[in-house]
Amino acid sequence: AISLLTMAFVFLNDGNSRSPVIGVIGLASYLCFFSAGMGPACWLIPAEVFSTSIRAKAMSMATFLNRVAATLVTSTFLTVADTITWTGFFFMLSLVCFLVLWFFSKYLPETKGRSLEDMSVYFAELTGDTSILEAEERLHGNETSLSRSTEQVPISSAVVA
Repeated sequence: AISLLTMAFVFLNDGNSRSPVIGVIGLASYLCFFSAGMGPACWLIPAEVFSTSIRAKAMSMATFLNRVAATLVTSTFLTVADTITWTGFFFMLSLVCFLVLWFFSKYLPETKGRSLEDMSVYFAELTGDTSILEAEERLHGNETSLSRSTEQVPISSAVVA
């Protein structure tokens, strides 16, 4: 978001002789931070949030919506930038980044060290909707309790063919 603010100020002060250098630095820093942050988040978050029983269909829907959103942003980019000016466009993008940051920090739970089943239970409790847990129980029956009770064989003692 700060890199986008930098880009907005570059377009605001386009008479400054240092603006092109600052603009390139702002754009490069945005690309670097996006690649480490929000870029992979659109793939990682759905993979951890959806329960195992619906993950394939949910990831397909998330991918489809991701591509639709990217197409809308790409196809309207120049029109919106010309309408609200380049400065306004980069201010708008910066605001979107701040809103996403706020949303993630407020509503997205930490998943480190939690199993996918724990996340399903967490979201069922958070939303008050246990239908997905009931559906998983009908699909898997006692299979989940059997898989938890079986002993894991270390790889070093396994026979590899």
